[in-house]
Amino acid sequence: MNQSLKAVGLESGIFDNQSLQWYRSCPQYYDWRANYQLIKPGAKKTAADFGSAIHFALVHYYKMGMTDVAIQESIEIFSEKFAPSQDPTDEKRSLLKGISILNDYFQRYRHEGFTPIKTEVGGMFSLNQSYLYSCRIDLILEWPTPKGIYGMDHKTTSSLGRLIAKPHNQLTGYEYLLRETFENVLGFILNCIGVYATDEEMDKNLPKVASPKTGKPIYQKVKREIFQRLPTTRTKNEIEEWKQQTIHLIHEIERSTEKKIWPRYTDYCNAFQSKCQFLDLCQAQSKEIYLPLLEAGIYEKSPWISYDMMGEEGDLQ
Repeated sequence: MNQSLKAVGLESGIFDNQSLQWYRSCPQYYDWRANYQLIKPGAKKTAADFGSAIHFALVHYYKMGMTDVAIQESIEIFSEKFAPSQDPTDEKRSLLKGISILNDYFQRYRHEGFTPIKTEVGGMFSLNQSYLYSCRIDLILEWPTPKGIYGMDHKTTSSLGRLIAKPHNQLTGYEYLLRETFENVLGFILNCIGVYATDEEMDKNLPKVASPKTGKPIYQKVKREIFQRLPTTRTKNEIEEWKQQTIHLIHEIERSTEKKIWPRYTDYCNAFQSKCQFLDLCQAQSKEIYLPLLEAGIYEKSPWISYDMMGEEGDLQ
């Protein structure tokens, strides 16, 4: 492991959006993941693997200049990354579905109106004298008119309509790094890709039609739009407010650490239709149960690693 890479947390003084999101979602989850550094091997993470494979494909596409060769290589990269972890029962995220999404993406955005500058740009900046914030931007691009710099983040989701670009903690951190590195920054773009089991959706804006089976009025189905780009920007005051909120959140982590109190936000135990990987630990009468479970291989140690200034990739668990 590169010695410049360190696990996030109070000991290193390094935080990122993911680790802070753990605490926002459930402080006890943060404790298990960041402090105990636990993961559950074999935990179902098809959605994360699928999104990660799409991400690698798009990074390669823009890095290699958006050529026809880059398209073919990107699809091969997706297949190589995702094939080992695909779940035959997941209708939304299959190898063929991913290839179809990428083909549609390359057809839609074959001739971009911008010039890619650099992909996978990582860095750290100071929140205050004690703490650093680490992040990595998927793509930095130059916009022609008005001329300036945008950052772009590729995001796959099964709820395209629920994504918002502001407020968005991750994007605010990205834009801060962007403004610390480049002049004439115009903002950030959330590059959204919808992942659904079917290619059609009901359009409630169209008149209803008779169902061919029952004759009852039903909404008409139209081809689902799965691509959306959300531009956003932040003022200096908005970035400063985000910094203060982030520091405040870290102070909350300090308090939990000092008092050894990690509240359990029980709505998170079964969030997003999947059980939390630490649910059995939280159901035990003592935290020490993790020791025999660790020895038995039910859990394993896997620190969440930050990104160094060169943008090296950390632990993607």
